[in-house]
Amino acid sequence: MASAVPAAAAGCVPEANGGKREHFKGDGKKMKSRKELVFGWILLVLVSVLYFFANAQKILVPGAIFRKLETLFQVGATEVTRLGAGFMYVYSLCQLLAGLLADRFCGTRVVMAGGAVFCLGSVLSALDGSIWILLASRILTGLGASVIYLSMVKMVTRISGAAYTMVLGIIMIVGYSGSVAGGAPFEFMVDKLGFSRSMLIIGLVTTVFYMLFVAFGAASKLPPIDRSVKLHWKTYAGACGHLPNIYVWLTIGFAFSSFYAMQTVFGKKFMEDFSGVSGNIAGTVMSVTMIIASVNAFIVASLSKLLGDRRRVFMIFCGFGSLTGTLLLFCSVLFNWTCWVVAAAGWILLAFSGNISTISTALLRENNPEWRFGTVLSIGNCFAYLLLAIIGNAGGYLMDIFPPRVVDGVKIYGRCSYMLLFGLLVGVCLISAVMSLKNRETGGVKQVE
Repeated sequence: MASAVPAAAAGCVPEANGGKREHFKGDGKKMKSRKELVFGWILLVLVSVLYFFANAQKILVPGAIFRKLETLFQVGATEVTRLGAGFMYVYSLCQLLAGLLADRFCGTRVVMAGGAVFCLGSVLSALDGSIWILLASRILTGLGASVIYLSMVKMVTRISGAAYTMVLGIIMIVGYSGSVAGGAPFEFMVDKLGFSRSMLIIGLVTTVFYMLFVAFGAASKLPPIDRSVKLHWKTYAGACGHLPNIYVWLTIGFAFSSFYAMQTVFGKKFMEDFSGVSGNIAGTVMSVTMIIASVNAFIVASLSKLLGDRRRVFMIFCGFGSLTGTLLLFCSVLFNWTCWVVAAAGWILLAFSGNISTISTALLRENNPEWRFGTVLSIGNCFAYLLLAIIGNAGGYLMDIFPPRVVDGVKIYGRCSYMLLFGLLVGVCLISAVMSLKNRETGGVKQVE
């Protein structure tokens, strides 16, 4: 395992004296020419577009077209949720390797390799002859998508310097816009063009942007491979043995997975089944909440800056805001409040509290040496998405405990099914709320070198 690098090399440049705070100045790999800087920003724009499509792929199947998939393949909630879980299981587990690869080879190289798999899976997802073929293509898509976010974060640290949090917030807006496009707009696209043709178009457009990324990446001067970063269990053990990391992982992981499970799998289906709204209204609500989540990443980064780089207050809001949102949804089912506005209120609260990735990323960076940052971030991402996959899988089984009604070939689940689902989510968010209180303030100061 590599030893900690000096503060200056790690990107933490101490200020002169007088108790001034230490802030980040990049990742130590400074661009030396105008061409490198321009190419670096072009690559960052292109990887943001790929991140846009990666987020869209998380929503497309099954969240946006849950009912259509039930009808297309003549299956129930268990089989449909398996499509999302298959994507998320491989996506989450590969995060562990993605972070380490980004630390060793640099983000650009990793995206150039993993992006090819992502594009292949995206194109093959257009094959709808069998639900098992679709599941295999979703697994392949998740495998390729798994490297994009962490590699992008490493690219941001390389060129943004002290503006890291703000730049990441802007990119998160671009990326999460993919989740917005994967909701109501994608459902409209499927209505007009069909599932297979829509997925093929998305896959081909993704491939075009990936080829542009490869072209500029090949023409760029990339940082040298850091051979001191090795795949070793001690790399992960050191990160897992640091309590501040655990508190961040648990707070964010449980809150985010609850919000994203509703966004990618159950939310639209719930509004159609329980609230009785049309697919267009349900899809619009889902798109609006994802817009809120994407913009919120930038909002909390800006508020944190205004508050003197405070982090803890946002972590507490994440935990207790998510708990309140899921309780509202649970109560809507318990007391039979079928008005869709009640469900939308719960969604909106979850959207504001469930996605504060710019804050959690900053906390992890401040609580760890720079050489371990990618690995620490990868463990947190792995936990969050693994939990998301488990919730998606378990939620499908819980819903099927009480058989649905079949109306015009569409399976409609009742109150008992959704009470079990939201009861699960309330328990998950309760853990997040408790863990949020354990986080300690860093004030933007590097705690270790």
